Amino acid sequence: MAELLDNRYEIIRRLGSGGMADVYLARDTQLGREVAIKVLYKRYARDDEFVARFRREAQSAAGLNHPHIVSIYDRGQAEDSYYIAMEYLEGKSLKDVITDEGPLAPSQAIDYAEQILLALQFAHEHNVIHRDIKPHNIVISGRGQVKVTDFGIARAGTSPAMTETGSIIGTAQYLSPEQAKGKAVEQSSDLYSLGVVLYEMLTGRVPFEGENPVAIALKHLSDEPVPPQALVPEIPDNLNSVVMRALAKNPEDRYPSAGNFLADLERCRQDLPVAAPAASADTAMTSVIAAGDIPGRGDDTARTMVRGASAAGKPPGKMSGRRKALYALMAVLALLAVAAGVYMLAFAQGRGAANVDVPDVVGLDQAQAEEAIRAQGLTPQLDAQDFSDTVPSGKVISQNPPKGSKLHKGDSVRLVVSKGSNQVPVPDVRGQSASFADSKIREVGLNPDRQPDAYSDTVAAGNVISQNPDPATRVQKGSSVKYVVSKGAEPPRQTTVPDLSNLTVDQASSRLSQANLALGATTEQFSDSVGSGKVISQNPAAGQSVPVGTAVSIVVSKGPQPAPAKVTVQSFVAMTKADAQNAIAAQGLVASVSEVANPDPATWGKVYDQNPAAGTKVDEGSTVTIFVGKSP
Repeated sequence: MAELLDNRYEIIRRLGSGGMADVYLARDTQLGREVAIKVLYKRYARDDEFVARFRREAQSAAGLNHPHIVSIYDRGQAEDSYYIAMEYLEGKSLKDVITDEGPLAPSQAIDYAEQILLALQFAHEHNVIHRDIKPHNIVISGRGQVKVTDFGIARAGTSPAMTETGSIIGTAQYLSPEQAKGKAVEQSSDLYSLGVVLYEMLTGRVPFEGENPVAIALKHLSDEPVPPQALVPEIPDNLNSVVMRALAKNPEDRYPSAGNFLADLERCRQDLPVAAPAASADTAMTSVIAAGDIPGRGDDTARTMVRGASAAGKPPGKMSGRRKALYALMAVLALLAVAAGVYMLAFAQGRGAANVDVPDVVGLDQAQAEEAIRAQGLTPQLDAQDFSDTVPSGKVISQNPPKGSKLHKGDSVRLVVSKGSNQVPVPDVRGQSASFADSKIREVGLNPDRQPDAYSDTVAAGNVISQNPDPATRVQKGSSVKYVVSKGAEPPRQTTVPDLSNLTVDQASSRLSQANLALGATTEQFSDSVGSGKVISQNPAAGQSVPVGTAVSIVVSKGPQPAPAKVTVQSFVAMTKADAQNAIAAQGLVASVSEVANPDPATWGKVYDQNPAAGTKVDEGSTVTIFVGKSP
């Protein structure tokens, strides 16, 4: 791995590897932060399916901004592969925690599960299903914060299923029954997988093990899990019930949402009854579990436990799941045998028959065309697939021989089927980072063509200002998309602040205009050295370099401060305090009152002395202190 990825990410060290990518610790040289970089293995970079899955991870998680979901910062293409830049988390996976510490205390398991559920609730509300919830994809920080990562096989809830019938995506031990069947996956599938994770946190083991993934998947389909309380008796009844409900085979029997699951776990935390059903007395049955199935117990002992019928087996008189599956398989094989017999009989009867007309299949779906050809006793043969701007994908462009030709039964009709238009819509990359724009354009089979960068007052530096062709325009694959990246706002022109000292306000304003500056706030103050109406000081100071248009504030002289007027202090003795204060103010002086305890009642509340004394000449605004008597 190069020391600098995509001219931005400085690789520090490798953190680990997964099923499809290496993960490195790196430093984002533009933003100055540590990030985790996931780089797709080069052997997969040429595989469209893997690349699509890798991109889907970035697209699924990038829109999920939540404290319990790992943040996606960037994605791009470099060194003949693809990468995702994401939040770097210091901690270890929940799988490592379980391996190192063994079964977790119920309170700890509940705390971790609740944080995972908050992440799933947010993702589900945004129509994203994770599809691969397992301890390996849960990171625990040193402070106990949980974050869900690896949305590599997530999909939007309304998009087509990612699997074909019979295929399995995910880790076998944590698959929901519907995933094991290759059926459409809904929110309840994530909740089943979390039920497995919670089971493992409480017991230190997963509910089902097997020799290979197929064997484990079959157990998810047909076997009932051993209740976790049977393995760890200290698990409370209500928490045991919550786990068993999460592991229900039928999605309708599980929690309807992450919020409901979360509410029951909170009840467990408070030791309250939960919504998950417990085994009732009339349906409970006793089953013997071989001690060898329980870690730490020998073969010579057995444990008898009581569990609900849903956990211990099917009620008498009902067919078991395995038997149903066996009967269904036999029925399918019988139907296939009948269909094969009918086909062989029809083929045998057709040999040697007269010529038949070739049907017109141009414009039909490939499957419809093949069906129409077989109906005539002929054999459809895919000759080629080609692009077409007029014939939709999957429909027949041409056939050979043409319609109306005569063939013997069993002869071939060769078809050319459309791969759809070779034109693709131009993605909208305006406002996106340059690396994202480059990756997005390549993603649809077009060539990015970065033009010289330009200044922009509205688009942040490093983001795309404009593109050509416009978004949604359809162009041939391989065409170029030109785009211009912002250098940020154009720096303002600079100018030097002139010296305004001793200028009048009008002169200062004119001088500032000549320097492409503006007159700012004007204040006045007395000055013994600067004549009245002239500038005393300015801000910014003279000689400074400032942007054009900057406002310069000035202080203007009011001339020397005049000497204060003289006032002859009158007598305030024998006045009440209030009257004395009013009289002092009327002389332009300031009153200061000092109340002093005096045994003479005649002085109480009245002025009995003052300072300065009556007749003294003082400056206007001076302070006169009056002494008012009060009761001792």
